[in-house]
Amino acid sequence: LDQVVSMADAASVVVPSSLHAEAAVPLLEAGVHCLIEKPFVTTEADGVAVLDAAASSGARVLVGHIERFNPAVRQLREILAGEHDILAVDARRMSAVSARITDVDVVTDLMVHDLDIIVDLIDRPVVDLTARAVHRSGTAGDDYVSALLTFEGGAIASLTASRITQNRVRELQVTTDSRFFALDYANQDLFIYRQGHLGALGAEMDAGQYVLDVGTEQVLLRRTEPLVAELSHFVDVARGVAEPIVTAAHGLEMMRLVWQIHAAVRKGEVGD
Repeated sequence: LDQVVSMADAASVVVPSSLHAEAAVPLLEAGVHCLIEKPFVTTEADGVAVLDAAASSGARVLVGHIERFNPAVRQLREILAGEHDILAVDARRMSAVSARITDVDVVTDLMVHDLDIIVDLIDRPVVDLTARAVHRSGTAGDDYVSALLTFEGGAIASLTASRITQNRVRELQVTTDSRFFALDYANQDLFIYRQGHLGALGAEMDAGQYVLDVGTEQVLLRRTEPLVAELSHFVDVARGVAEPIVTAAHGLEMMRLVWQIHAAVRKGEVGD
């Protein structure tokens, strides 16, 4: 690490999650800009240490919430910005058991992606949350978690993350005051559903029947590899020509939500 510190202008921190701060702090103190993979940190103390190190040297941090660079997410954010009142969001991120991640639970590993996107879209504080979980023997932490978040202003978000589901699902659905958005992260698809008007009864229709005019459109997107876009953005951040889309402070905020979900799960366990 000492050799890297002396030679590098920027570094990507992709060590096990519990070692992020141990690897990043010396780099940041030496002025090396860092891309720190998600989950940002695993403890509050580590998060504060990273923020302090960056502040002391002026080095920049980008947290690797890669779905921010998904073209479907970017387009959804652009459409929603300032136009619509978000009423509810539903997110499902599910897959089978993986040997890739062994040191953290499913909220820290998977749900944090959707927490980041939802908090960014709604852009209001979380005022309440509940959560329930299933733990599968032999793994670190919970393996299937459902959480319900309530935001200031009344919007709600339902999130489900699983690493014991025999099908890969990566979906986000947003209900607004006028439209419904269905996003597929994996396929980079975005559909918009608009409700029109109720049609008048025709002569051949029985009383109680009606015509509901619903329009559907698929947003045409240029599919790109989010990792390439993320790395390109990090280079711009390191060069000082762009501000990080996901800051260290935001990364720590997301981990605090993760820890609140952990606490809500424990609070709701049978027998507590």
